[in-house]
Amino acid sequence: MDYSITRLIERLNQSEVFKFLSDEELLELAKLAMRKSLNKGDVLCRQGDFRRFVTYIASGTLRSVINNPEGKEYFVSNWEAGDEFWSHTLLDNEPMPSTLEAIKSSTIFWWIGEPVMELILGNKAAARALICRQTKIIRKRRENIYNLAFNPVANRLAKLILEIFIKADNPTVQRDLSLGDMAAMIATSPEVICRIMYQFQADGLLSIDRASITIHDHEGLKKFLV
Repeated sequence: MDYSITRLIERLNQSEVFKFLSDEELLELAKLAMRKSLNKGDVLCRQGDFRRFVTYIASGTLRSVINNPEGKEYFVSNWEAGDEFWSHTLLDNEPMPSTLEAIKSSTIFWWIGEPVMELILGNKAAARALICRQTKIIRKRRENIYNLAFNPVANRLAKLILEIFIKADNPTVQRDLSLGDMAAMIATSPEVICRIMYQFQADGLLSIDRASITIHDHEGLKKFLV
């Protein structure tokens, strides 16, 4: 993949916040960027760190996870190619509430936070876009909390499976997530995930093997979302 300054500017022009910057501001931003290649499991910051940074995911996937005092891991969100991540510390000067790590080989562009904030705050449209973006994330978190608090595990799992298939072009996808990953994403245990997956299979909604999942009945799974 070509990661020249020109190509990076083209990518940033499609992002939620950076697309509102002027050509001159985008050029300045691109020149400040530091490219990093991440392997699966590499950590950008840990829960409790004070890290003031911004990153743009060029390829791959990162995830935010929370660890409780007993060491149990809870999934917060995925960050996909084309997403920006603004560290909480940069915005409120408080410690990071979660750990940010790569869940597959990824390429990111990384900035020290303050110069980026100066650019954004000097551009009213970009500053407003950042506020709108953060508000949208808060609303999404509220939706996730509601889902965890009030929906049965089977409903949460059906929703997760359907979301996995949103970008798929065929009814079969590779199982990139382990049972533990899926359990962390919907606040349950791997054993419960396994039991419900096999129940879905027995009901003819999908089929699973060690490497893939195939959906046979989208509408049947959607009934769990009602």
